[in-house]
Amino acid sequence: MKDANTRLAYLYNLWCKQQLTEEERAEYSALLEEEDLAGELEPLMMQQWNAAVDEGQLEMSRREAIAQRILSDYPVQTETVTRSIFPVPVFRRWRSAAAAAVVVMAAAGMYFMLHPGQRPVAAAVSTEIGPGHEGAILTLADGSQVVLDSLPDGVIASQQGATAVMTNGRLSYNAGQSSDTGMVYNTMSTPRGRQFRMVLPDGTKVWLNAVTSLKYPTAFKGKERVVEVSGEAYFEVAKDESKPFRVQFTSTAGNDPLGTVLALGTSFNVSAYYDDPAAKITLLDGKVMVSPAKTEHKDKILVPGQQAAMAVNAGMPGNISVHQADTAKVNAWRYGILNMHQMGLAEVMKQISRWYNVDIVYEDSIPDITFWGEINRTENLTTVLGFMAESGVKFSIVNEGRKIIIQKK
Repeated sequence: MKDANTRLAYLYNLWCKQQLTEEERAEYSALLEEEDLAGELEPLMMQQWNAAVDEGQLEMSRREAIAQRILSDYPVQTETVTRSIFPVPVFRRWRSAAAAAVVVMAAAGMYFMLHPGQRPVAAAVSTEIGPGHEGAILTLADGSQVVLDSLPDGVIASQQGATAVMTNGRLSYNAGQSSDTGMVYNTMSTPRGRQFRMVLPDGTKVWLNAVTSLKYPTAFKGKERVVEVSGEAYFEVAKDESKPFRVQFTSTAGNDPLGTVLALGTSFNVSAYYDDPAAKITLLDGKVMVSPAKTEHKDKILVPGQQAAMAVNAGMPGNISVHQADTAKVNAWRYGILNMHQMGLAEVMKQISRWYNVDIVYEDSIPDITFWGEINRTENLTTVLGFMAESGVKFSIVNEGRKIIIQKK
């Protein structure tokens, strides 16, 4: 039991820092469900609570007000799962646990996070806006477009001997007879409120987040495989040592590339949105080399767990910085999660705008609010906005819920 207690404390500390691996997340959840460990989490949470008192990170009156709200939402006698930002199955002693639950939020300068299963705070939305869904627009070589949302299985198009096939909501390519007329390109685009998964002609798997464009050939020819992406995409590259895989990334579709990612067989995430200050490449497995388009800047080689950030100034790439990545945060969108760990309001609202297909307008300067936590991407906009209101965000909603005006704090 002592070893289990020690392990729980270790995993809890990593959880607070958002540094758990997928395997450790599963182990942590399993330990929390063990009856013998039911009382071990509270002291750990209280330790965090007391540390916040010493550091003065949140006024005691504010902490107690939040704790009282938690208690009023969830009566003492209940043992219903509370998720706030803690994946805790059962709180045995609600009053202490509720108070302690606030501490990690206080330490991060944020408040209560809603999760599936909890009672959301009502938001002033006249028309309910649902979350995004699977879907994309395929642009063929001749310029014609095919909307892939909810298409039945079958052949979508045939081009230069290659056929595009839908199977269980995913697009893949079947190579036909080789043609000497050169490469034919398709473009897959996900508007706001959509995401998509596909398999490239070489077997490389690609996940496209909302507001993303991927240009690729219907058959890879020559000495290397080259695709172009703007927005955010995750690649699991099919191994072919004779043909390196190269991703040219830019923050706006159609513009000159900011840089390239060179890989053989590996898994990595590219995030290059037009409204983000930097393009980011995160390596999950294998090895890649990130090269800026401007040759005066140096290439960087990444190992698993590292992220390369390339600051963009007026559309031109700068130096590349490399640091350890929060891979759980990077991967969250693929697993249906809006991860807001240590994010400012502007960054959070970008995610909301892309996934829920809404416009964000700031009435004045952007309020200085930092969040920590995550929420399921299957939640309706009402639930998410309810969380935003609980976090101190004031807003109004117009255009039947499609425009959110962030008001002065």
